[in-house]
Amino acid sequence: MKKNNTVQTVINKADTAQSIPELFCWALSSHQEQQVYFQCQRGKNNQIKYLGKTYQETAKRISSVQRFLKITGVGAEDKVAILSQTRPEWLEADLAVLFLGAVVVSVYPTLTAQEVGYILYDSGADIVFAENKEQLEKLFWLEKNEFTIPPVEERKEKKVKLSFRAIITFEDTEAKDERVTSYLKILSTIDPVSLIPPNGINRDSLACLVYTSGTTGPPKGVMQTHGNHLANIRQAWQSSLVWPSASIFLMLPLAHSFAKLMGYLGFTTAVTLKLPSIADKSSSKINVARVMQEMPKANAEIIPLVPRILEKIKQTLIDKSKRDGFKNKLLSLTLKNAEVVYQTKLQGKKPALLQRLLFFLFSFMRKEIKKSIFGAKLVSIVSGGAKLNPSVAHFFESLGITVLQGYGLTETCVATNVNRLNANKIGTVGPVLSSDIEMKIAADGEILFKGPNIACGYYNRKQATEKAWDKEGWFHTGDLGFVDDDGYLTIVGRKKDLIVTSYGKNVAPEEIEQKLTSSPLISQAVMIGDGRPYCTALIVINKKAVEN
Repeated sequence: MKKNNTVQTVINKADTAQSIPELFCWALSSHQEQQVYFQCQRGKNNQIKYLGKTYQETAKRISSVQRFLKITGVGAEDKVAILSQTRPEWLEADLAVLFLGAVVVSVYPTLTAQEVGYILYDSGADIVFAENKEQLEKLFWLEKNEFTIPPVEERKEKKVKLSFRAIITFEDTEAKDERVTSYLKILSTIDPVSLIPPNGINRDSLACLVYTSGTTGPPKGVMQTHGNHLANIRQAWQSSLVWPSASIFLMLPLAHSFAKLMGYLGFTTAVTLKLPSIADKSSSKINVARVMQEMPKANAEIIPLVPRILEKIKQTLIDKSKRDGFKNKLLSLTLKNAEVVYQTKLQGKKPALLQRLLFFLFSFMRKEIKKSIFGAKLVSIVSGGAKLNPSVAHFFESLGITVLQGYGLTETCVATNVNRLNANKIGTVGPVLSSDIEMKIAADGEILFKGPNIACGYYNRKQATEKAWDKEGWFHTGDLGFVDDDGYLTIVGRKKDLIVTSYGKNVAPEEIEQKLTSSPLISQAVMIGDGRPYCTALIVINKKAVEN
């Protein structure tokens, strides 16, 4: 009963709060001594341990940063960028900006200086949180060098130089520029005060700009409001994607809306975040091997991942099972037995007695695989950001590891669909998170959405906004799909990728490309055939797999 009360309380508060800071203040008053997050720290001999911060400690850090920004001159609707990999300071800085009624501009740290420059110019952000020396050098380059801003519907091509009011670095860069201040200096010199939600901010107020990848032209800044995020936080709880006292291991970049949803769930509700360590204080490059060591030690119940990571984990296990040695042979037998039993059950049949016996004997191996890669407490992996090959999901399910595929876009802020723990249909992205997310399939198969989580358009891009949002308020995703009788959505492919042969036949290439790349011998595949009598595929061979 207490668990149900907590869930309903979170849902009600997320539904009535007028801003993200207001929801944080509620969480602070309700859970002052509860840990908001744990971050991995490496000790002597590279020993892994997780150290946490309570809501009270985190609030003080946010307050100090908020006061610094206010002294710097940041006010309502000003744009402040964050250029960093995932770390606690990212979310603290985000909330500090929002507490001033200002707008956060999310920037991927993997972007080049010119790509970063385009986003900063387009958004008008002249105050930047830069993670380290690598990111700081990009900003200095943008001040010293003229670069090209590509044209869009409302703006011609131009050459510009940028200038910045202030730069805050999460790591000490020893920069001599007086505009550069380290995050630690702010925390040590500016006393915190009690946090109060900003006046004049409501659910319709702009909270952040998140730029799309720009595959069809310059990136577009998606305008996400406080209400969009609050609605999606509520919807995540209503779908049982999270639950009271659950913990999330978050390694995905917070510049991506999928990761940011997970971050907000940790900072504003009864969920705890667990974050990887900072491998290099001067660079934002991710040390994947190091993160994979830290992930199982976090012992989180929920791990959001992109399909590519799951594909690599699967392939690593398969490659290991083919090597010499007793342990690898045991792994090979475990994987083969798990697949036989799983596939037999999928067909509605009962596995043979020998297979059932082996399945029982190998249970310790399946538990060890889960514990060594994801942690013993894992309940579910949430896959998003791209389409998950069903064969990958089936592989993990056969080992007792549940992968819940979801769906959403930056413009839908963010999740619209997700599979459920006790009703997981592999190959689909599940039903909508909540009944207030409206979904329909257009006559041409395109997926359309309406709802309180749907963003309000593209920043300063009226024509692009009118093209994506119709007059009735439906957002056109550009994805093709269908909905089954249970309301589960299946993604077929991208509308713009649809191949039309010379005979007029429409072919969605994505599913065929996925089937080709499911072979360990093929690393990449692309179908061609538009305007031709038949389709062919170009493939890239996985040289290592072929040699083995």
